[in-house]
Amino acid sequence: MRERTPGAPLWRLADFREGLGDADRAGLEAALEASGLLDAWVSPDGSLLGGDGHDVLLAPQTGPVPGPSLADVLRPAVDHGDERAAAIGEETVERLLAAIGLGGDSARAGRTAGEDAGTWAAPDGRFRVGSLTGRWAKPAAEYLGEGAREQARRSRITTLQAELGVLHEQSAAVTAQADTVAVRRRKLDAELAAVPDEAPLRQAYARVSAAADTVRRDRSRRDERAAGFTEAARTAEQAAAEFDATVTDLGLPADRAELAAVHQALTDLALAFAALWPALRERTEAARQAGEEHDEAEQVGQRATEHASRAEEAAREAAVADERHSTLRSTVGAAVAELERRLAETARSLGDCGTEQRRARELHTDADRRASRAEGRIEQLERGLAEATEARAAAVAALQRFATTGLITVALPGLAVPPVREGPWAATPAIALARSVETELSRTDDSDGAWERVQRHLSEEFKSLQDALSRHGHTVSARMVEDGMVVDIVYQGRERAVPELAEALAAEVRELTRILSAHEREILETHLITEVAGTLQELIGTAERQVQAMNAELEERPTSTGMKLRLVWRASRKAPAGLDRARERLRQSADAWTPEDRTAVGEFLQAQIAQQQTGDAAGSWLEHLTAALDYRSWHEFGIERHQQGRWVPATGPASGGERVLAVSVPLFAAASSHYASAGSPYAPRLVTLDEAFAGVDDDSRAKCLGLLHAFDLDVVMTSEREWACYPQVPGIAIAQLSRIDGVAAVLVTRWEWDGSARRRGEDPAPAPAHGREASGTENQEPLWA
Repeated sequence: MRERTPGAPLWRLADFREGLGDADRAGLEAALEASGLLDAWVSPDGSLLGGDGHDVLLAPQTGPVPGPSLADVLRPAVDHGDERAAAIGEETVERLLAAIGLGGDSARAGRTAGEDAGTWAAPDGRFRVGSLTGRWAKPAAEYLGEGAREQARRSRITTLQAELGVLHEQSAAVTAQADTVAVRRRKLDAELAAVPDEAPLRQAYARVSAAADTVRRDRSRRDERAAGFTEAARTAEQAAAEFDATVTDLGLPADRAELAAVHQALTDLALAFAALWPALRERTEAARQAGEEHDEAEQVGQRATEHASRAEEAAREAAVADERHSTLRSTVGAAVAELERRLAETARSLGDCGTEQRRARELHTDADRRASRAEGRIEQLERGLAEATEARAAAVAALQRFATTGLITVALPGLAVPPVREGPWAATPAIALARSVETELSRTDDSDGAWERVQRHLSEEFKSLQDALSRHGHTVSARMVEDGMVVDIVYQGRERAVPELAEALAAEVRELTRILSAHEREILETHLITEVAGTLQELIGTAERQVQAMNAELEERPTSTGMKLRLVWRASRKAPAGLDRARERLRQSADAWTPEDRTAVGEFLQAQIAQQQTGDAAGSWLEHLTAALDYRSWHEFGIERHQQGRWVPATGPASGGERVLAVSVPLFAAASSHYASAGSPYAPRLVTLDEAFAGVDDDSRAKCLGLLHAFDLDVVMTSEREWACYPQVPGIAIAQLSRIDGVAAVLVTRWEWDGSARRRGEDPAPAPAHGREASGTENQEPLWA
């Protein structure tokens, strides 16, 4: 932004007045530089900043300050050779200098008149800008005045020339070393070229050993197969004799086709009996219910007839009683007592007749009601029978459709299924098939959880099958049929079911296994024993040498507490069987191996490859080899501590500081050993630590930092409270970050520790803020050594 804005910084527009000493000049420039006024941009209109310039946000007062000002010790010195600086008049510079106060000597008591202004700077390095105050110092002035800038330029040139001379000397020494190394390298190349090549001899020896192993294995396989053939022949003769004796005892035909016909007839008979029994049971139950209803209807009819006869008898008795009543009326001369008696008897007879009549009507009504219920029950049974027949037909049709998918054959290969393409099934074979399926699957878990697990597993298996076949150009699709999923596979241009695919893949695997010749096996075994085993030998040897180098670092740099630690690279708990014996052989040269050693190493490596192949079949051959021959998964690192004359694991009881040392020291040793591989002694040896040594006491912190120096490591770390000012640390630079809530700024305070005292460091020139809000964590101290 300054390149496109007219004006110049303040240090290019002013110079010191005569009579001001060098110390006062340096102090005044330090105060202006620390307060930001020295590099403040001055525009032609006299302001110290532009609002869109992302620069120091400060403007001069409207008039001169009361008392001393910068105009008393500085004078305008505009560079008229610069077009942008020449646009600023000396009157403008004079007004700006008069608007900034001049402080007095801090040794004097009280305040000067210049310090009453809001912005001022003093020759002793003190300054104030509003509420911001501070102090800085520098050895000499470098920016104000052309003479000061020229003197600073000459001092910098002298320093650079001295450094350049040192660099020239170092370059000459490095060139001489490079020439010496080149001569030695040419001599080594000549000696190496004179050594005869041993590769043909090793390859011939490997081929001879592999051929001998192949012959020995072929002979053992031939003997095993001859013994197996003899045993199979003897077993076949015994089975034939037992078969003839059994056929003779049971009176059955000896032909397989006739035996199959007898077995099918027995199966059909069992199915017929199984289908007949439920029908007979239903017919017997229906006949029993019909007989009971018929008997109940007859009883109701008899009671109705009996009640009708009793009603007729009651009517005749009523007629007789009426006749007698008429007779009594005609007999006037009868005695009164006799007449009353007859009247009472007649009344009782009439009451009994009414009661009997009501009872007969109730029985008749009840009989009618029961007869109606019996008729409704008969109709309901007939409808239920029709619905059951329809449901059975629908179930038989659904079972036949499901059988067309072939899933029954997949689930139960040994179950006989009626033909599905020769018309609808009859009820008897369908029921027999359903009962057989239910019997075979009776022990299968059909709960909701099992169903969900099967659905998830089915989706995963289908995805694996689709991925495996698609890589070889085959297609796989799925469709839902009768609450089941049917997988259609196009394999080698033909649509195949899953059982057919399994048989085809098994046949192809057998064929490919048979095609694999003894020569190809010889090549594989020779490659494993010569190249792979040799590479593993080099890698394991390199790892052991690396561990030895790290232990040497630990031995040369003991801790201040006297604790001895070491790293061990050992077989892991998940290491394959036989690793110890194979590792002992791999530590030796392959040329010193006996035939038994070569056989043992080859069998160990082949066992690892075979174990990987039995796992995830979807992986490629390269992935199987990579996982099988990864020697890093066979080993693990451990830390041991020397205690009471022996090495024990460092995971036992210990103080907090010892636990930190047990973890940190091996890491420092590993870093130091790694950096030792650098060719130049001046190469950086950098390690970074975030929140270094959190939760560790001060004594352990000092010891850990001392170890960093002992291992000659350059550290950059952050910590909440660590300043690293310990006697064990020879030197460190500290940058303390502080901020206050509500203030969009972070204060950086720089310190330096020289091993005995801490002092305030010099702050670099402030960088532009670029208009971004600063943020940070209070008391966060990034450190670097």
